[in-house]
Amino acid sequence: MLRLASPVPGTATRPVLPSGCTRSDVERLLPVIRRAFRLSEACAFTLLAFIQATRPSDWTDPARDPVCHAMQTAMAQRLGLTPRAVRYHETTLERAGLLAKTTAADGSRGSFAGGQVVQGLSLAPLVQRMPELLALAAQEDAERQRLLGLRRQCSAARRVLKGALQRLLESAPKAIRTTEVLGFYAELPRRYDGLAVTDLEALLASLDEAVENCLSASEMRHESSGVPEPGFRLPIQVTKEDNSVSCIGSSDKNRPAGKPADTQLAAAPTGAEESKEPQARDFQRGHKPHWLESFTPRKLYAACSEDMRMYLDAVKGQRVLPNELDMVRAAILILPDLGINPSAWDEAAEAMGDLAAALAVLVIDARRFDPVRPIRSPGGALRAFARLAMTGKLNLAGSLIGLVEREQARSE
Repeated sequence: MLRLASPVPGTATRPVLPSGCTRSDVERLLPVIRRAFRLSEACAFTLLAFIQATRPSDWTDPARDPVCHAMQTAMAQRLGLTPRAVRYHETTLERAGLLAKTTAADGSRGSFAGGQVVQGLSLAPLVQRMPELLALAAQEDAERQRLLGLRRQCSAARRVLKGALQRLLESAPKAIRTTEVLGFYAELPRRYDGLAVTDLEALLASLDEAVENCLSASEMRHESSGVPEPGFRLPIQVTKEDNSVSCIGSSDKNRPAGKPADTQLAAAPTGAEESKEPQARDFQRGHKPHWLESFTPRKLYAACSEDMRMYLDAVKGQRVLPNELDMVRAAILILPDLGINPSAWDEAAEAMGDLAAALAVLVIDARRFDPVRPIRSPGGALRAFARLAMTGKLNLAGSLIGLVEREQARSE
């Protein structure tokens, strides 16, 4: 069948790519096209060769179709296939609605009659499908990001559970709840690669419940020897003698920053050494007291931006105040809003621990609109925080104090 290269005046023009798209964008969509139409790897590779054999300008020119004029023998030689295999791929792609053959009866291809007659493989059908393919690609990307986000949240929740369980082992090693959480921890999957979204959501919910059990048990142990802040559920077992010292007045300033305190930690929960989870480095492991003791959840919640409070409200559920895991999960969820690449979070969590990384995100978010020293690049700021933490030069406590004091000044 022959086709005119140019439309007759007054008739509809040829289909073109969506605004801003070029031939290279079509090439990048090849994995999506392959999955959508269930093409074999060889057939998809042949389609790529057909696309690359067209002129880039024809994909955006309403007067022309993108047409591959190459002969089957030439394409077969280029692809390392037989002419029969190339012919089979042409038929497959035509049936899938991705191209239309405009060859002559003898199979000849080319442009004749001064460009008025075109013979070859027209990719105009693929051009027409581009809007739906772009929408499918966006949907797949959103699902992939959701899956990665859930995996990241599960990893963070597992590390928070490990730390809370270790503190519970120090304070109540023979308690029934300790035994129950230990059993739950031992049954956790070592990897999340094969888990679907629904499985990850169920796992995250069970991790949240296990962390709450650990923190509730720690709270009860603490209440037997001290009085918490009114209306505040203390989320961490207090194991230090003086839990009223502020972070800037702790013994950390008597030793190089980042050097662990001279304390003996309980053994890690059974199976922890076999876990595939990345091991976060707590850059202030000797910090006295714990972050959420010096900076209570009530004060931190008040110092948060409205956006961060929204995420904290979503993850804490019916709890009056957020706990340690809530802080971490909210920080992970707000990353896209701040334009922070997930790799920056991974870097910060490894450098300073999940909770400290979450507090760093809280500080960065709150300071985006600071009238004196606003943070213009949240992602760059988080990576800078991670580098400072690795060298022991990060003063996260000072930043938190500034936020809390600013909020207190506003409320007065």
